[in-house]
Amino acid sequence: MMRVFLGSGWYFLAAGALLLAVFAKAAGSSSRLPRQLRILRLAAAALTALLLARPYAVLYRSAPEPPRLAVLLDASVHMREGHTARGSGRTKYAEASAWLARNLPGLGASAAVECYAFSDRLYRTDCSSFTVSVPAGGYAESDLKGALSALAGDGGGASCPDRVWIFTDGLSLSGGDWPPDDFGCRDRADIISVGAVSPPRGVSVSGLSGPPFAFAHIPFQISGSVRVSGLKGSPLRLKLMDGNGAVAGTRTFQAASDDEIVTATFTVSAPSVGRADYSFCAAVGRGEGCSAVRPLAVSVIREKLRVMYLAGRPSFEYAFLRDLLKGRSGIDLVSFVILRDPEDMPATDERELSLIPFPVNEIFLRDISHFDVFIMQDFDLRRFSVSGNYISSLADFVRKGGGLAVLGGRSSFGGGGYYGMPELEAMLPAGARDLPDFSEGLEYKVFPSGHAASRLFPFQENDEGFWAGAPSLRGASLLGPLKPGARSVFYYEDPSSGGKRVFSAEREYGKGRVMEIAGTSTWRWKMLGARQTKYSGLYSAFWSRTLAYLDGSLGLEKVTLDPLPRPGPGRPFRLKVLNDDYLPPSESELVSVDAYLEAGGETVPVEFTRSGRGLTLTETGRLAYRYADEIFSLGREFVDAVRGKVTGSSIQV
Repeated sequence: MMRVFLGSGWYFLAAGALLLAVFAKAAGSSSRLPRQLRILRLAAAALTALLLARPYAVLYRSAPEPPRLAVLLDASVHMREGHTARGSGRTKYAEASAWLARNLPGLGASAAVECYAFSDRLYRTDCSSFTVSVPAGGYAESDLKGALSALAGDGGGASCPDRVWIFTDGLSLSGGDWPPDDFGCRDRADIISVGAVSPPRGVSVSGLSGPPFAFAHIPFQISGSVRVSGLKGSPLRLKLMDGNGAVAGTRTFQAASDDEIVTATFTVSAPSVGRADYSFCAAVGRGEGCSAVRPLAVSVIREKLRVMYLAGRPSFEYAFLRDLLKGRSGIDLVSFVILRDPEDMPATDERELSLIPFPVNEIFLRDISHFDVFIMQDFDLRRFSVSGNYISSLADFVRKGGGLAVLGGRSSFGGGGYYGMPELEAMLPAGARDLPDFSEGLEYKVFPSGHAASRLFPFQENDEGFWAGAPSLRGASLLGPLKPGARSVFYYEDPSSGGKRVFSAEREYGKGRVMEIAGTSTWRWKMLGARQTKYSGLYSAFWSRTLAYLDGSLGLEKVTLDPLPRPGPGRPFRLKVLNDDYLPPSESELVSVDAYLEAGGETVPVEFTRSGRGLTLTETGRLAYRYADEIFSLGREFVDAVRGKVTGSSIQV
């Protein structure tokens, strides 16, 4: 197609028209001139008018316009500091930029190529080098959503290139949401992976997860996954082992392809509260060794505390303590008081008696593993220890994580023959005498020894005046000297000698805990303490703290911060919070955390999100990658700062 244009202004066009008009008038008066001369004059006038108009012509031909192609290279810290798997020694960013520099010129003949690097924002770069001179581009995470928004510009989708290629290893994008289709240039984008496309031959643990909290004795699940590469047809054995190295479960598979993910789930239960350690093992072939191992720690707490309470005879202590334990919704109590001894021979038929024989086999052998804490008060074991199986079962119960409290009385310790029972004697914090040792008329005041279990009221834990004014107790077994490793919890002053005697002591035995309590009249704190408000909660606080020690809750931290074992350069953490009852806070309880980390001269806020029942999680994906180790150590400092600042289930740092 051709179009004609006039290049002169209006005044030249007017002059040309005037010239033609003058010529036309002159032509009428010169009709007598020769025809050739008239033609020559017409040609001269037309040429002059044409020169004045300066016309020109433009010829149009259709030609294809090359499409716009935008190439975005991820300039995050993972690309700039992470190396490829090919052993070239160059970073993924350098490898990708070199590949693009070699291959992009060939696209110039068929596309209009624009090159960018993106991290905290979008940078226009030279396609031959992809150099980013802005320092922030070197150590930031990648904001893909912001990069696509900047590429779209103010014009929205109308300003987007025809195609967008995004070169990334994906590490800085894994924690964020992929922008929706209608955002920026999202619908025109293609992602090209940078880095190794196939894993090396062998097995690797790709994931291991368990519950953030598990309840003691209640089964829970641990799931592990393994990536198997280049081992098609090979046998694969997955094992879960507990902290003692015992195998909790085994699963056997056969690799069906050269690259697959194999997942196994194991059901386990923990016998006691505290930290339960497990390890997930993947073995290839027939050998017993592990080709890949990953550890996992689970916090074990109580759903309910299961208590077995045995009393050798009725007493005020038994009545008051049984009433206290029965009134606690978090405690399942089974109690027995011996009103009829096994050796009693009634002069009537057994079916006519309302009192049954003491079920010693059921308690000490069959059902003992169902409990968390065993309490024996004024209990003579000699009548039940003929074969020794009962004491051995009790010792095994404690060794595996149970709690044992032995209270004094006429039939306890020396009066109950404990001195002649080596397995029981080995568990006790203080040695038993070989003669009756209960002083029934002894009256005394109790004082704390600085043990964690004696801190009943934090504001009065060292106030001797408070304890000196508390109701006195009456009657106590005279405990022997403390054994190595045992610690005094409370003491009293012997009125006869003025010296200090142990009122209660504790020691660890295997995974469990044993406590001796000399007196059997703590009920006087409740009965007589009711006269004064400040002592009204003493009895309840004493036994709550004692049970917390025996079941292991006293050793649990209310706030813990642990790293999660996930692959990749990111360092995720989990914050776990317990309330005053050492249980996860309910949905109605407030858990608030205000925290930040300082690394490399920068102050970075830490954002926690609620996940599950009272749990909060955080990822360091938005934190500086180069400060990962410092962040982990600062995280420990954060936990130390939080400890002691927990009020109820609210945390403010």
